[in-house]
Amino acid sequence: MVIAEQEDLDGLPERQLADRLLSIAESRSVRSLGIACCSAIAKMTGSPTVGLYLLDGLTPELVYSSHVAEGLLENYKAGFWKCDPVLDSIMTRGRAADGETVVGPQRWRHSPSFEMLHEWGLAYNMGGPLWSSHKIVGVLFTATTDMDAPYTSRTRQRMEVLCRAGSLALTNMMNAGEIEAHRGAISAPEPAATLSASLPRRSADVAVRVCRGQTNKEIAREMGISDQTVKEHVANLCRRFGAHNRTELAAFLLSPASRQ
Repeated sequence: MVIAEQEDLDGLPERQLADRLLSIAESRSVRSLGIACCSAIAKMTGSPTVGLYLLDGLTPELVYSSHVAEGLLENYKAGFWKCDPVLDSIMTRGRAADGETVVGPQRWRHSPSFEMLHEWGLAYNMGGPLWSSHKIVGVLFTATTDMDAPYTSRTRQRMEVLCRAGSLALTNMMNAGEIEAHRGAISAPEPAATLSASLPRRSADVAVRVCRGQTNKEIAREMGISDQTVKEHVANLCRRFGAHNRTELAAFLLSPASRQ
């Protein structure tokens, strides 16, 4: 039953696939690219889990994520990427790859990659390269929670096509200076970070994500807390800074006044 559903998803009608690929290729910002990729991957694999990385030299720099636990992102950033077989395969072969195929079906569930994914409720992972000027400039990752639905060769092929569309979008962004502007924004202190001395860590984490435009559900998923807890943090932040809603809260946190 699960495998049949996976095949149905792999068999996404060409028109729908074309529409999603066009949406990816037309992206003009890193965030819109991440959202478009998330939509396409969710339809293609049934999982909305996405991590979009740009390469700073050989180091992957997270620029967008959706439905990924904060702890998993921190583990990867802390150094797991250095021994990630999927990333190594992507960088070596220049093609989409999934963990089970790279490691081997018999060894997969005993591998460090599976153990890390399983700790955060995931079962299989897959990634693909994003190209510009004949070099890999980014990597797109996804993962699924279904233990009985490993990625298929058809899914990897569609990931390849999806990454080509993403590569076109990234190339256009680089030519327009959008990537440098995005990296400049990342290097500048985030508004919530400047308030960290007066905010509890959890509240500061929520504030950062509110500024990024994430929904309560997205924030809850990333931080591993409930929707209700996120709502309470947002309500407390609104009271603290005199905001009537999350839009006003984000506007204040992004304003120069919040940094004084």
